[in-house]
Amino acid sequence: MIFGRPTTLWLGLVTAGTAFAQVVIVTLIPEANPAQVATILGALGLLLGALIALIANQPPTLNVGDKYVVTTPSGDPNVVKVANTNLQPVPPTEGNG
Repeated sequence: MIFGRPTTLWLGLVTAGTAFAQVVIVTLIPEANPAQVATILGALGLLLGALIALIANQPPTLNVGDKYVVTTPSGDPNVVKVANTNLQPVPPTEGNG
């Protein structure tokens, strides 16, 4: 996500923007070659799409103290956990009896 919007919306915006630019350029500039304009803007759309994918699809990370939800099977309530760096196992305590 970028600014709270899903990746698909950003990719759609880039596609619509480059298509709009192509129509405007070919329409308003009579000497513009439509094939060259389409090639250049297609490459620009590819570059922007790759940039969006690079930014938006980073692996999720948790910092110490961040809360996250553990999704459980249907019928069981989901559990909220807190990330920490204490990964040492704790031995069980011995009972008195």
